[in-house]
Amino acid sequence: MPEYLAPGVYVEETQASNKPIEGVSTSTTGLVGVTERGPLNVPQLVTSFGEFQRLFGGMLPADEFTGPGARVHSYLPHAVEGFFLNGGKRAWVTRVLPEQAERARRDLFHLDLANAAIGGSVLLRPALQDTGTAINLPRLYVLDPGNFGVGDWVRVGDGSRADYRLVQALGAAPAHTALTLPLYFSHAAGAPTRDIAVTVNATLSPFTLRDDTRAGATEVVLSGTAALITNLLPLTHQLLQVDGAEYVFAAAVVGLSTTEARVLLETPLRLPHARGAQLDGLDIPAGANVNLDVAASAGGLLLFGPGFSTAGNLVVVGVGSAQEEVQRVGTLAQLPLDVPAYAPYPAGTIGQLVTLDDDARTVVDLPTNVVVPLDTVAGMSAGMTFTFGANNQVVAAVNPALGLVRLAAPLPGPALAAGDAVQVGAIAASVVAYPTERVVPLDSVNGVETGMTFDNAGDTALVATVLPDLRAVVLATALAAAPAAGTAVTVGGNANTAQSLLRPDVIPLDDVDGLAPGMSITIGADTGTISAVNTTVGAVALQAPLPAAPAAGATASFALRHTTQAAGAGAATLALDNRLGLDAGDVLRIGASPDEEYVAIARMLGERGVSPDAGVVQLAHPLSAGHASGVEVARQDVAVDTTRQPATLVLSTADGSDQLLVGDGTTYGAVLPEVVRFTTADGIAYFHRLDGAAANASPLEIELDDRLDFSHAAGAVVAERNRLFAVQALDAGGWGDRLMVAAADEASSLAANANVLAANPPPGPGMFSSLQLATLTGIEPGTILELLAPDGAPVAGAPLLKARAVDRASRLVLLDPPGLQAAHMNAVNNALMAGLNARVRSREWSLTVLLRQRPDPAVPTRNDNLLDQESFRQLSMDPRHSRYFERVIGATFTPGAPADDAGNPLRRWDRRSEGASQYIRVLDLEPVIANRTAIRLGPEALLDVLPSGLVRPARLPLSGGSDAVPLMGDPMYAGTDNNEPDLRTGLQALKNPQNISLVAIPGQTTAALQQALIDQCEAMRYRFAVLDGPPPDNDTLADVQDLRSRYDSRYAAVYHPWLTIPDPFPQSLANLRQVPIPPSGHMLGIYARVDNERGVHKAPANEVVRGISGLTRYFSKGEQDILNPYPANINVVRDFRPNNRGLRVWGARCITSESEFKYLNVRRLLIFLEDSIDRGMQWVVFEPNAEELWARVRRSITNFLTTVWRNGALEGTTPEQGFFVKCDRTTMTRDDIDNGRLIVVIGVAPVKPAEYVIIRIGLWTADAEQ
Repeated sequence: MPEYLAPGVYVEETQASNKPIEGVSTSTTGLVGVTERGPLNVPQLVTSFGEFQRLFGGMLPADEFTGPGARVHSYLPHAVEGFFLNGGKRAWVTRVLPEQAERARRDLFHLDLANAAIGGSVLLRPALQDTGTAINLPRLYVLDPGNFGVGDWVRVGDGSRADYRLVQALGAAPAHTALTLPLYFSHAAGAPTRDIAVTVNATLSPFTLRDDTRAGATEVVLSGTAALITNLLPLTHQLLQVDGAEYVFAAAVVGLSTTEARVLLETPLRLPHARGAQLDGLDIPAGANVNLDVAASAGGLLLFGPGFSTAGNLVVVGVGSAQEEVQRVGTLAQLPLDVPAYAPYPAGTIGQLVTLDDDARTVVDLPTNVVVPLDTVAGMSAGMTFTFGANNQVVAAVNPALGLVRLAAPLPGPALAAGDAVQVGAIAASVVAYPTERVVPLDSVNGVETGMTFDNAGDTALVATVLPDLRAVVLATALAAAPAAGTAVTVGGNANTAQSLLRPDVIPLDDVDGLAPGMSITIGADTGTISAVNTTVGAVALQAPLPAAPAAGATASFALRHTTQAAGAGAATLALDNRLGLDAGDVLRIGASPDEEYVAIARMLGERGVSPDAGVVQLAHPLSAGHASGVEVARQDVAVDTTRQPATLVLSTADGSDQLLVGDGTTYGAVLPEVVRFTTADGIAYFHRLDGAAANASPLEIELDDRLDFSHAAGAVVAERNRLFAVQALDAGGWGDRLMVAAADEASSLAANANVLAANPPPGPGMFSSLQLATLTGIEPGTILELLAPDGAPVAGAPLLKARAVDRASRLVLLDPPGLQAAHMNAVNNALMAGLNARVRSREWSLTVLLRQRPDPAVPTRNDNLLDQESFRQLSMDPRHSRYFERVIGATFTPGAPADDAGNPLRRWDRRSEGASQYIRVLDLEPVIANRTAIRLGPEALLDVLPSGLVRPARLPLSGGSDAVPLMGDPMYAGTDNNEPDLRTGLQALKNPQNISLVAIPGQTTAALQQALIDQCEAMRYRFAVLDGPPPDNDTLADVQDLRSRYDSRYAAVYHPWLTIPDPFPQSLANLRQVPIPPSGHMLGIYARVDNERGVHKAPANEVVRGISGLTRYFSKGEQDILNPYPANINVVRDFRPNNRGLRVWGARCITSESEFKYLNVRRLLIFLEDSIDRGMQWVVFEPNAEELWARVRRSITNFLTTVWRNGALEGTTPEQGFFVKCDRTTMTRDDIDNGRLIVVIGVAPVKPAEYVIIRIGLWTADAEQ
């Protein structure tokens, strides 16, 4: 009783006469089953199928989720979709999996900045998928593994296809054979090989090449003695040595003459060869064969197994096979370059030692061993053989006017002289010197014209041709005798003097290619300007004569060119003050030693102008270094040293590399300077000066702890790395294997370009250095800082810094040891002295999580399409930082544990760790907590180059996820009960939500599971179970009757047959098959639809089933006559499409033998009433048990039931006919009251469904009484 002790006004609230009862939900559903992902054994409320997909994923392929006994576990998503399609509003979904199910995971790695002994190398042979271990041979074969050790983690490959593995063991150097040139054919493991010495067959040697021969040629023309040609003609598959550099087999020989033959080659030549290069026939000595351990690919330069190491020997590969070939054994070595690689050089690029000299020529006088004047050239033609003694050469051209022949290449042997007897083809001739009887050089041809008379003391002839560039005339008829040089003659009556060809204003040179009028030429101390170039004779005429005729053998040089504009590194054009004589293909020296580089001209840009033709040239490739304006440029004479074996790239080389791995580095770089020309397959030549002697390679085998997931080509990176953190799929299941993560350096820093005002060393022992900044925005303890110069470039040699504490009042950042060093202090102070400020920026990283769609067999190209992605920006590896990655993304956890792996309690709603990611959790793998504050920049940022050329962060897949489908069974679905609700699993977990009124385990029809559903409903009283009939193909009338016979419960109903829908994972879009799904999910949706539209008292029957295309079995009315009535009480889904009424539920019975509860709407109405009254009467407990309370209880229940009656759920035209409520001394005895029992008696008359609509009709007479 309230107390009223002092005078005043007392306002009090009184209780209402009765408390209303609120009806409970009747359509909230609980479902148990297998989903793609989602929290395990924790019921989750979903209110739409989209929400279900967001939380639990989409449909499951039946073939992937079929366990032992062909039991399918993929039905829950279909049931949930059917539930919402048919009107469902709320569903509690519990995901179940076997305990053995695994989460997908992967480790992310980083380059440990504190490890000075980090190892790195490349693969020397391809590493195929599923190899690399002692069991899965072969092991990895790497170049110079350096600091690799057992137990080290290594990354094999790059980008998204990188494999990370532990080094299990380091092997000895295996037997390998390096080759000087690439293989022509592929050879399988086990192919026989043989090591042989070069054995020349004296009956087939020597031959010479008649013509220049290009790389790739498949035939050559040889010149040799008649005896050699005779010996060669009948041979096939004869081994030939070409210029001592490469080895090919002759497939066939065709004689062209007694001294020439055309040889068809079995394989094309790898190298170009000049006319006159020597060819020798070789023998293949008998010997023992050694088999290849590993297959060798065409284009490769390494053989594994033979171990032949004698450089200069030959190896026969594929002995006796159709792919038999011979290569020279080399020494695997690294060539150090002075200028790094200009571009990526592919494997197989051939390098040749060349001599580069500034353009210079030699003064000659005819005859030379290239240009030979003869006493007769009649009958001679190009292609004939020019023979002098034992030496011969091919005639390249014949000039009848000048009476000379030009040879294709210099004639071997002694120098020719006038009077030497030679033979051209079968024509005998004598070598002569100018002047001759037909060609007379003069001291001047000014005024000389055709038709004038040439007179040498009465020996006359008419002038046929005037040669201004040679200052000579060609006579129409031969003189009786050649005039000697210096003889006075007349031409057209004018005095003149016969001269030799070499004189002060006409100078024959050994080569006139690349010379042009206007060029300056210097011979000794004399300099002149070229006025004309005669390519037939090989001479230049000068605008003005030199003081004296130069002697034969003197060197002629040419003026240097200079750049007129600066050319930066990467420039592809060069502006010159003089382009005379330059053309595409010419090689230029740009700059002077030691900073010069050599580049070929690709083409001349713009119109060619008058002397000096200043302009721009397009280079064959961009420059490596910058060159100032005015730098000297010289055209180069390029001579290939054929005595040195080619250096062929074994591996592809990246742009900027300063080391090239070659198949034979013997003697390269031993005597510097040396220049090597590397020519790629597309014809671009790159010239490199060597920076030292070639270093022999030391390859080694590495054994990994696990086989590789991907294949990796030779040359792939093998780099030592350290584990940084683990990434784990949020939930167990194979879905996690579709997750990818992409790490990248953060482009947008939290602290960007903060000016440094002061750099303070530690003020005393045990204290910390500090930076004073203009702003501390984005800086906090744990922030990594990078010092930048005033122009924004990182300060060279300045290590990264770590913020220890931040004083925002003084804008000081205290730094973790070692703190500021000399490089930091110097950079800051130098900037301040210049009136500028150094800057700092913070270093963070980002992680993107990507979820791919499930593989689509109908459209495989869509398999890499993304369903979703999430990004986490500005992350830190320091636990002190607010953006510590574990804190932002979420720490890993063990299901069922009270806390995650970082010690934080799990979330209540899904029993998973706190974190922003919907797909992953992470774990810092640094075991020493104190070390987590060290400078760690985050995972290494690998990149993928797309086909378009764009670059994106590498997407690294997770792996190892498993649904453990073979272990799925009844115990998984049924689950286990526990006094602690959080530890309940499976069906038992549905006990936790109290508002569930309908339950099902879609598609699972074993007796144990269906009985478990019934047991829960009967135990909890306010639930109703929807059971599926037997699945196809065991779904006949007898099968469903057998299933029904197992149960007798007023709390369950059985529906049959199963439904069909189009296959959600079709093998072919052109042929969509129908797949069966259980009816329970759709029926639960119909329950909810009817409850919401009509009320729980309306039987959920005669309702269209939405979202299906058919039934697995079609029952007729006659068959339903057996299934519908007692004792079967089986609800059938019927096909009324012939009647234009669709597919409908055609039954509403419980599987009970109690006739009063046979209609499920009656059962569910009572559940509704009982549960509502149960919850609505909780206030009564401990109230005074007397008439006032009884009256209030009667009023509350009566009001509630009146509403139910008005809604049509109870029979009668008045409430009294529909129900009664009694709570008085007639329902309770004194003993009941004394023992605290309040007893209410309620009677209700539920409406029954009109299951059988009977219309009786008869014939009546017009006057019959009604």
